[in-house]
Amino acid sequence: MNADDIQEEIAFAAAEAALAVRFGIPAGALIPLLFSLRYGGDWSYASGDVTALSAVTKTTVYDEASRTGYSLEEIYLFVDPVLLHREGTVHRLEKCGEAPARLLVARPYRVRLSARRVIRMTVHPLKREIRTEELDAREMAFSGSTAYGIDHELEHLAGREIAGEELRVFRFG
Repeated sequence: MNADDIQEEIAFAAAEAALAVRFGIPAGALIPLLFSLRYGGDWSYASGDVTALSAVTKTTVYDEASRTGYSLEEIYLFVDPVLLHREGTVHRLEKCGEAPARLLVARPYRVRLSARRVIRMTVHPLKREIRTEELDAREMAFSGSTAYGIDHELEHLAGREIAGEELRVFRFG
């Protein structure tokens, strides 16, 4: 890594750290948001005084004429989230952390949750812009992949291990 790269990395890390001050929340509560930005996926965090969960939605914008597009990411940070409602059942394969293989799990198709605070980070790859704002909403609903991720992270916050059937229950056809 050259000196310019190091300076850019330090400036980016400083901008990340400034978010805690800007929103007046404990720095630890930002970990899920920042991990979703840096590493992708959904994350959760719990300490004695705060819990936080991040969930990612992706919208692909594609222009048929130019055959180009981009995927806009919205990363939601829920501070002190509470599950209000689960609906439906979707069976899917999931892997978590250091688990050696994926598990067959059942997740809700839709979830509704509330939170003390909700912060949305919008990542626009063409503009190379990261916009962050606090939402007035204290309750939100999600379906599909985002709902699965939220349910998964709520299990972590509840201190439960992800449970499901081993991949070996599948049979090759």
